[in-house]
Amino acid sequence: MLEIPDHVAIIMDGNRRWADDRSLSPLKGHEKGEDTVEEVLEEALDFGIKYITFWALSLDNMEKRSEQEIKSLMDLFERNFERIRKDDRIHDNEVRINVLGKWKETLPSRVVESITKAIRSTNGYSKHHLNLLIAYSGKDEMLHAIKNIVNKEEDTVTPDIIKDNLFTSDLPEVDLMIRTGGEPHNSTGFMMWDTANSQYYFSEKLWPEFTSEDFREAVDDYRKRERRFGK
Repeated sequence: MLEIPDHVAIIMDGNRRWADDRSLSPLKGHEKGEDTVEEVLEEALDFGIKYITFWALSLDNMEKRSEQEIKSLMDLFERNFERIRKDDRIHDNEVRINVLGKWKETLPSRVVESITKAIRSTNGYSKHHLNLLIAYSGKDEMLHAIKNIVNKEEDTVTPDIIKDNLFTSDLPEVDLMIRTGGEPHNSTGFMMWDTANSQYYFSEKLWPEFTSEDFREAVDDYRKRERRFGK
């Protein structure tokens, strides 16, 4: 039996479909999805998982969603990061907040400020790491790394050099990747370098329906497997 995964990454798919099934606005689906994030994060902390990563917003979605939906998401981000910054559970469990992607370049200044304050408030922690991917694409991350390496005029390119130039340079590889929403595939190369040896777990449930019990089931399923790393 495997140990508890050190790093779990989650593609939270299904917020909009959950809302649409109930004739609700997309915002209601995103709000319900935020409740699921809290529930799953608490379960991850109870498990003792050190790194947990949520894909909160893709670059593609920022371009394709309606202006009203994006504005509602920005309001939701601003409120939630203000709440996270003051959340006793974050500070009691010494959870360090990290946000990866092109959020500084693409989000409104008020949201950037809220995120920055939350990050700064937990800079001294290292017991647990809550990572949120915002304005993120795996392909964009890899392109960013390649451009950095070219600009540095590296004589040789090694796996370590590639890792050092990724958005996720400070994170360990992903042990378990969970995707909800009943569509068993990856998206835009999600964390493609860090999930090369990951175990995948696909849930039929839409993200707002996913529970702490479902998360525990995913982790228990992971622990029953044997990781061969291609051997």
